[in-house]
Amino acid sequence: MDATLDDQDIRILDIGLSGFGADGAFERHDKTIWPELDRSAELRFTDYKDREVLMLVEIASVDPETGRFGGSFIEISGLAFDVIQDLMLHRDLRAAAQ
Repeated sequence: MDATLDDQDIRILDIGLSGFGADGAFERHDKTIWPELDRSAELRFTDYKDREVLMLVEIASVDPETGRFGGSFIEISGLAFDVIQDLMLHRDLRAAAQ
C-alpha cells in the first residue's frame, strides 16, 4: 500500500495493531540514514474506502541496504484502528472481489 512518512513516499508491506513494516529507507548523500531510528514521524495513507489515516509512529528498525524499515504506533485513533483492522482481515480484497 502506498503511503508517506513525513511526506516521503514509502510502501507499507505489512501492518498490525502495534506497528508496520515498510519499504523506502535509504542512505542520504551525507551518509545519514532515512528514516532515523528511534525518531517519531507522521505516517499517512488512504485505504480502499478513501479514508485518510494520519498516525504518529516511532521508527523501530531500519535497514538501508534492503530499503526496509519498521515502526510502532504511538497512538491509534478510532478511525486508524478500524482501517488497520479492515486491512488485517483483508476486507479490501473481499470488497474488490465483489
